[in-house]
Amino acid sequence: MESKQRTAVQNNSLHLYCTEIAELLNEHGISLEVFYKNIEADHTMESVKELWRSFARSKYGKVSTADLTTKELQAIYEEVNRHVAKFGIHVPFPSEESLINYEDL
Repeated sequence: MESKQRTAVQNNSLHLYCTEIAELLNEHGISLEVFYKNIEADHTMESVKELWRSFARSKYGKVSTADLTTKELQAIYEEVNRHVAKFGIHVPFPSEESLINYEDL
């Protein structure tokens, strides 16, 4: 059974999640070096999304998050969430309701 490509709502949720994780990692003083050797810089939405791309490449051979299926996106969320939880950080994957407030900013 073929899975559907991730939705626009999932894409928006991914961007919101990456932004929130970046902010929390920075607040906790956890630099990119923890995830990328020899780099010490603050996290951004793009740097966290690159972490997602790394998982997408290694797990599914996909370069773009746009190519992920809904199931793959969920699996990567669970894996990223498990890794950031090691630092006491947890952000639930954003719902449609939380996106409304985010898009109004």
